Amino acid sequence: MHRHDRRPPSPARALSGALIVAAEFAPADFAALDRLRRAHFPPERNLLPAHLTLFHALPPSAEAELKRHLARLAGEFAPTAMLDAPYSLGQGVAFRVRSPALDAIRANLAEHFHGSLTAQDAGGWRAHVTIQNKVKSSEANA
Repeated sequence: MHRHDRRPPSPARALSGALIVAAEFAPADFAALDRLRRAHFPPERNLLPAHLTLFHALPPSAEAELKRHLARLAGEFAPTAMLDAPYSLGQGVAFRVRSPALDAIRANLAEHFHGSLTAQDAGGWRAHVTIQNKVKSSEANA
């Protein structure tokens, strides 16, 4: 779980300081994915290391409850994951991630926090790691 808010605070932003929930990679897997991301993501837009986001914006008020649920779920599941072949994002490339245990963790949290989810987080989830984004389609295809 990470707190992340790159934009300055604004009264219009209801979830300023929102909680982001991301899966943790094994060190060697993270190194390989992050190396690919640094090699292919436009440097001026690459503000984060390689990551697999489960939730983009849970309310800050849910932090203690989220920590309890994550601790419980971590004891119930030992997620492993497999990367599928890269796929096109149109203006980028990502790897789909297959992990039944991670899917179950995400579904459990989504059900528990259903009233607090943003449209983006409530709209379904496809586990992936973005390696490249916001480039010309021809560059992404290459």
